[in-house]
Amino acid sequence: MKDLIWRDVRYALRQLKRSPGFTAIAVVTLGLGIGANTAIFSVVNAVLLRPLPYADPSRLVMVSETRPEGTSNTVSFPNFEDWRKSAGAFESLALFREQRLNLGGSGEPERLNGALVSADFFRVLAVQPAPGRGFAEGEDRPGGDRVALISHELWQRRFGGDPAAIGRPLTVDGQALTLIGVAPPGFRYPTAADVWIPVSHDAVDILGTRGLHAYLVIGRLLPGLGVDDARARIGAVAARLAAEYPESNQGWGANLVPLHQALVADVRTTLLVLLGAVGFVLLIASANVANMMLARGAG
Repeated sequence: MKDLIWRDVRYALRQLKRSPGFTAIAVVTLGLGIGANTAIFSVVNAVLLRPLPYADPSRLVMVSETRPEGTSNTVSFPNFEDWRKSAGAFESLALFREQRLNLGGSGEPERLNGALVSADFFRVLAVQPAPGRGFAEGEDRPGGDRVALISHELWQRRFGGDPAAIGRPLTVDGQALTLIGVAPPGFRYPTAADVWIPVSHDAVDILGTRGLHAYLVIGRLLPGLGVDDARARIGAVAARLAAEYPESNQGWGANLVPLHQALVADVRTTLLVLLGAVGFVLLIASANVANMMLARGAG
């Protein structure tokens, strides 16, 4: 068997040497088609196919509010609080709002991506800060401890990776906070965040107004609970809130989808179209090479 394969290889090499121009055109044509497919598939695999880099990612969901004219991804803080207490669907539920933050104190001032988050933010994603700790219950409430977490990259850049940085003061948007933890390497959710501070730092009117939808909500479902059952439970809470607070919640419902699905929703169609397009390019390239070989054989 090996001898037959080796004989075929030698024959193919001899044929290629006899027609270097034809060989070059065929290799370039197929190479462009295969290269384009490989590049796009690598992106599709990384974005659409690969699971989220968190523990038990199938239980992670994004929760949103719905209204007659469509879905609103953002949620009001009072509605979130009622979901968290009453839905009976989540092991943990957290909200966040992305915000650019100014980091002062020792070193050069920096303007960084950050997020205002509720206390369970890191618990939902099963992310354990080290060194230090995540937010404790109550630290996201008005009057709670003035604390912050930073990314591993910022810890390395700002503090040289010194574990003794935990407990040091940070100045964020002119407020004196205490550094309590460092996120694991590579964790930057959402959107390349470097600083996470409690949602209690947000404006009082945002936190207290049921009709003001300003936050994104993520949750970790109870073990064994499916997305459809969880959707029904949170929908029941939304219906109760619409009855209790008609001035702000009339016509509003609730929905949830797997977190991975929510994160890729804006790019899914585009990537699939690109994948189909480059697949078609490879098909055309293969057909052209086949026609060239047939024409060469006929000649």
